[in-house]
Order: sequence, then structure tokens, then C-alpha cells
Amino acid sequence: MSIPHPQHPERSPSWQPVLHQAYFAILGDGTIQVFHWGDTPFDHGAWQLGNCFRTYREAERAREVLRQVLWDWHRDPER
Repeated sequence: MSIPHPQHPERSPSWQPVLHQAYFAILGDGTIQVFHWGDTPFDHGAWQLGNCFRTYREAERAREVLRQVLWDWHRDPER
């Protein structure tokens, strides 16, 4: 079952793990960790943020994009 993003239903991620399926998420310190979908608030929060990846490699690629966005933000926070 897919739950749309509350503010932007058209921007919700298309893939959502099923019960007990592994997924990868980027943590606040940039590390990537595997989780198993338990239909928990944490799982749904990660998914709604777009922080739910099928593979470690997908999460690595997203982490690099996220890193660049954050550094760009700090260079010019008043955009």
C-alpha cells in the first residue's frame, strides 16, 4: 500500500518496501544503514521523505546529491 506524501502527493516515491523487506536509508551523519520494513512510523517517515532505497548503491548516489545540495545551501543560505 502506498501512502502519498501529505503535502505533495504527486511527488511521493514510487517504490515502497513490503513487510520485512530490506531497504537502505541515509542517516543524519551520512552513513547508510539497512533496515527491514516493519510498517513503523520510522519506516513511513523515511519513505515519505524519499529516504528509502532498494540498494546500497542507490542510497550512495542519493547521498552524494544530498551532500551537494546541503553544501550549496550553506554557501548561499539566503537564496
